[in-house]
Formats: sequence, C-alpha cells, structure tokens
Amino acid sequence: MAIRERLVNDERDDLTKDVDDLDVAYIESMKKQGIDEDLLKQFAELLKEDKQNR
Repeated sequence: MAIRERLVNDERDDLTKDVDDLDVAYIESMKKQGIDEDLLKQFAELLKEDKQNR
C-alpha cells in the first residue's frame, strides 16, 4: 500500500503560486539553505516558462 505525503502546505506565496508541488518543495529547501531570493525568483520563472512550453 502506497503512503501519500504532502510535500508542501496549501499556503503559497507569489514565488510559488503556479509551480508544481515537487518544485515548491525544492524551492523551500533552497530557501532554508540560504539561497538568494533573486535566484529563487529566477528559478521559479524558469519552471513556469517550462510548464507553459509543454
């Protein structure tokens, strides 16, 4: 039997609004590691563009 676990909470900020749950978990992990907020914004934008191009 598979166990399902939520990777992220339902509250999302502007940075993670339209990003996949797995990518949001990765972004939150990078935030905790101290990655610069501007770099996280660029990463999120790239993810959104990739999603639109599929």
